[in-house]
Amino acid sequence: MKKSFRQKVRPWLIQHQPLYDLARATHRTYCNLTNSIHMLPDFIIIGAAKGGTSSLYDYLTQHPSIYSCVVKEPNYFAMYYDRGINWYKSCFPTTLKKYNVTTFEKKKFVTGEASTQYYWYPHTPKRIKKIIPKIKLILLLRNPIDRSYSHYNMNVNGGKEDLSFEEAIDQEKERTQEEYKKILENEYYFSPKYTRQAYLAKSIYVNFLSEWLKYFSLDQFLIIKSEDFYEDPNKIYNEVLGFLDLPSTQLKNYKITRKGTYDRMKPDTRTKLLDYFKPHNEKLFKLIGKRFDWDK
Repeated sequence: MKKSFRQKVRPWLIQHQPLYDLARATHRTYCNLTNSIHMLPDFIIIGAAKGGTSSLYDYLTQHPSIYSCVVKEPNYFAMYYDRGINWYKSCFPTTLKKYNVTTFEKKKFVTGEASTQYYWYPHTPKRIKKIIPKIKLILLLRNPIDRSYSHYNMNVNGGKEDLSFEEAIDQEKERTQEEYKKILENEYYFSPKYTRQAYLAKSIYVNFLSEWLKYFSLDQFLIIKSEDFYEDPNKIYNEVLGFLDLPSTQLKNYKITRKGTYDRMKPDTRTKLLDYFKPHNEKLFKLIGKRFDWDK
């Protein structure tokens, strides 16, 4: 996926604070003046992190009828809700663009985003329901053991984790529970610490999906097993296109985005986590009406 002009220039502006402040103020004015001509998304990939969301969004934005957000993860409904709806709408194409595409090019027009913080952040479902009640939601769910371990290794490689995986999961509750309480108590509080260190908690998918289903019906969701996506990306890609009411196609290349490399998990740790996640997985399968073979 090509970088937008905003994505290219922002790192440079951040290094020049006065120019960055001026650019930000100018952009906020632009957002407020032009909010009526910008669209809201037709779909959102809400997660889960380390489940293939970047790759899927990259594939989707290569479809001739899908027009991307200026950034893959605007994270408006989680981290940046205080910026206001005008800021969020400015991330998407204009209604004029849609009119030109549908009227003169005779093509369907769909736009969307992919923010992996959405699926677990407790205030996101009600926020989206209020603004986009008919949104189509896509959720990729990876074996929770592998998702947790991939999440951990991403932090290690990024210099954000010093503990061993076993130490990190043993200390997870102590490290994160107070932060999550703050999130629940204050809907404008977003915790980078919880985001980084909740390895197991963010893999208990049923806890978060249950909250989403208080606001959205299950038929608004396309729930994908990440392992199926990795095994046959063309099949899943076209399944998503069908969910979005778009014609099927085949890409020339299904390259995996942000694929991590790290040592294998200790066998004893994996056995321990199989037992830990099994009851949570069973509740998830009952909730969504289908099973994934994660117990092997």
